[in-house]
Amino acid sequence: MTWTRSLKFSLRSLGRELVRNIWGRVFVYPALARNERSPETLARYVAARAETVGVPLDGDPLAIPRLAPGTPLLTKQDVRQHPERLLRPRRFGSLVRSTIKTSGTSGTPLTIVQSLGNMVREEGFVYRQLRWIGWRPMQRRAWIRGDIVCADKPRNGRYWCRDWVGNMLLMSSYHLSDATIGAYVEALEAFEPVVIHAYPSSIAALAAWLNARGRRYAGRKLRGVMTSSETMEPEVRAAVEQAFGVRVFDWYGQSERVTAIGTCEQGRYHLLSDYGGAALLETEQAGQFELVGTGLNNAAMPLVHYRTGDTIVPAGDGASCPCGRVFPLVDAIVGRQEKVIELPDGRLIGRLDRVFQGHDRRLVEGQVAYRGHGRFLLRVVALDAWNAADSQALIDKFLLRVPGVEVAVEKVAAIPRGRNGKFAFVIIEEGGEPCARPEIHDV
Repeated sequence: MTWTRSLKFSLRSLGRELVRNIWGRVFVYPALARNERSPETLARYVAARAETVGVPLDGDPLAIPRLAPGTPLLTKQDVRQHPERLLRPRRFGSLVRSTIKTSGTSGTPLTIVQSLGNMVREEGFVYRQLRWIGWRPMQRRAWIRGDIVCADKPRNGRYWCRDWVGNMLLMSSYHLSDATIGAYVEALEAFEPVVIHAYPSSIAALAAWLNARGRRYAGRKLRGVMTSSETMEPEVRAAVEQAFGVRVFDWYGQSERVTAIGTCEQGRYHLLSDYGGAALLETEQAGQFELVGTGLNNAAMPLVHYRTGDTIVPAGDGASCPCGRVFPLVDAIVGRQEKVIELPDGRLIGRLDRVFQGHDRRLVEGQVAYRGHGRFLLRVVALDAWNAADSQALIDKFLLRVPGVEVAVEKVAAIPRGRNGKFAFVIIEEGGEPCARPEIHDV
């Protein structure tokens, strides 16, 4: 029932408010705000954080330096194989700890230990981004980001529920189709959020529906759309801004919490050098660099010179932004392209990596193959301890997010790599074309 889900999410939100959100806004944000326009304040802050966490710095926080030749690098595989080597002893500031489970677009599950302070500081940075958009505490927000917020086929046609504590409308990203998007738009317009948080693929579907009909979002209080977790393509950004009439504020981060990039009111990307130390690693593509980060917030498990696997295009030396903020500028975030699957019933499904989260003890990596006609195959590279119960748990988890399809698990020795040494997390086999930039037309 809708009210039970609303109660569940409201209680979760209450816990987060009491444990981290209030503290992040009250105690962390003021210092972060002072860093925005003062090079001297920013430099002092970064140096103090590096000393507190016990990590090295690669250079001036006003620029993104090239990584020095021969610098030892930390990879996701290193973290998976030897996490105990990265854990720091418990001390004041890192006594209370929790874990973050991730797979990202690589399909390789990973568990990161984080301190309570890291959680609080993360909220401070997210709050700063929300203030750049124009949101203030207790104002309404909408959320379309992969949570299971309704039944497979809700009888009342409501693909959303309320988080009363967080004053949020939580909407399913797994039921978007030509037949349902109209109801989504009506619910958003009635709720009147100040910010819509969404995967790019989810908000792109709504924008395509609106633009195809020559309609514009009619809500009057919306200040911005905040996207994350997938690459925001320029065409999608333009379509969303046309349909909703507001700026898209794209946010880049990782569950490993080593670097972050935010968007200002001018639409420019700023690398947040008070979040983590960033450096550039050359790639085969001219002008593009892999982002290497050193976390400044997690005293329990700080990652130093961690290869994010994501590629950016830095702005030229000396580039500045009319917003007046002193953080280094980034022209584009290249990594994290994902396929969006269009199912026979019209649903647009993206961001499938969550299915592999939490299986890192027995699963090395996984890949989602779509074979058309609502049929999926989950390929897994797993340890010998993997068994039929693990496969069934993976299937059940997948069906929670993508109900009404056929899904099977295949254990394989390896997943083929491309020339760059990486594999595609989502692939299309034997038909079933991806819908990378959703286009929805009148029937």
